[in-house]
Amino acid sequence: MKKNKISIVGAGVGGLALAARLSCRGFKVDVFEKLAHPGGRNNLLEDKGFKFDMGPSFVLMPDFFHEVFSYCGEKLDNFLKFQILETNYKIIYADGSHLSVFKDRNKTKDELEKIEPGAGLAYDKFIAETTRIYDAVRPLLYKCFTPKDLFNPKYWGLLTKIRALESYWGLARKFFKSEKLAFAFTFEAMFMGVSPYQAPAFYSVISYADHVQKIFHPMGGMYQIPLALEKMAKGFGAKFNYNAEARSITGDNGSISLAVNGSVIETDFAAVNADYAYTQTNLLKRKIPQYKYSCSVYLVYLGLKKKVRNLEHHNLFFAKDLNKNLKEIFDFKFVPDDPSFYVHVPTVTDPSLAPAGKDILYLLIPVANLENNPDSLGGKEAALRKIVFKRIEQEIGEDLEPLIEVEHRFYPQDFIGRYNIKHGATFGLAHNLMQSAFFRPKNFDSRIKNLYFLGASTQPGGGLPVVIAGSRIVADLVQNNQ
Repeated sequence: MKKNKISIVGAGVGGLALAARLSCRGFKVDVFEKLAHPGGRNNLLEDKGFKFDMGPSFVLMPDFFHEVFSYCGEKLDNFLKFQILETNYKIIYADGSHLSVFKDRNKTKDELEKIEPGAGLAYDKFIAETTRIYDAVRPLLYKCFTPKDLFNPKYWGLLTKIRALESYWGLARKFFKSEKLAFAFTFEAMFMGVSPYQAPAFYSVISYADHVQKIFHPMGGMYQIPLALEKMAKGFGAKFNYNAEARSITGDNGSISLAVNGSVIETDFAAVNADYAYTQTNLLKRKIPQYKYSCSVYLVYLGLKKKVRNLEHHNLFFAKDLNKNLKEIFDFKFVPDDPSFYVHVPTVTDPSLAPAGKDILYLLIPVANLENNPDSLGGKEAALRKIVFKRIEQEIGEDLEPLIEVEHRFYPQDFIGRYNIKHGATFGLAHNLMQSAFFRPKNFDSRIKNLYFLGASTQPGGGLPVVIAGSRIVADLVQNNQ
């Protein structure tokens, strides 16, 4: 008789996607989630009519989202409405100059030429190269590797093909003379919690996604994504248990036991969508290697009394000395005096997220994680806030302070308390070369049979589309081991 009972720990996007995949294949699926609702870091905060998406803020690689719904025999369009953005994002440099990236490629090239003559042609060549890398990388996102796979001759050519030994920064510098543009095409590394100097060049697939597949917004907000996945999974019979925190996982003779809220759950299979490092140390009571962790972030959510001008849906404010800023965060773990930061104004596209005539501003400031560093803000929160507000005022011509109707803050420590993220490292394990592909934690356990892992710190990596791909890897592993 086939074993078909699976318990999933964590209702983040990966766990939700896995629950949908396996329930539609006839598995009895139980999901156990610490929080009172689905989503994990893809969370929602509501206050006085303002709906703040607390985690991811944009959709890349929409084909990965379509795949999970089609896998289950459903259509994404019946659950979600993805709106393509006309302006992908706006970069504001410290000298007051701007660079906007548009859905229209020719408009983007015109913007690039203003900064670096000849950059339009360089852009075409850069996008052609990132497209080639994406085509080579995409199939790998549905495979689980081990270091042993490095000895398989069919993978030997990959190192060169995907430029694994080059950095993301180094790749961009081959095409753009100006550091301004090199940073404009590698800042995405910071959304994986790593410096572009340390991220391998194959992570330029994010540049490909930005510029070729474009950027989308799910109408109603990012939280519609976990709600849609939960709805689909429930439609196939998956059961969700909220306020149900797993405390330990044990395995013996092919069976697995979970300790949840004082009860013991016996299951045929288990998949853990909790933070990988936390899972190993706290749930499995194991020692772990000296991993490298991503940075953390300091978040401020503002509900404003009125609309503001001169900001797009996505805005990036670059520090005057970006090289120094990156070193302060990733090498020295200092609180930057001149930070780079991101401003999300989803109400530009989706007014439903705020009361009529009002705006949401979501401010994200990368800071060091809490490893050997109990306070990554170092008592400088007020100073950091003042600097950020001043730069925004210079851009929009208006002081934010008197416009604030609602304000909430989220600190590096909150990633530990709410989401069990080791060291408050927002993006999990860093995406450097030795923690990517063959070297990133694999999706199955070597000691406990039928125990699996998924999420940002496991293969294939972080980011919503990639985590969704990871759910396909685990679904295939489970079905193959029935």
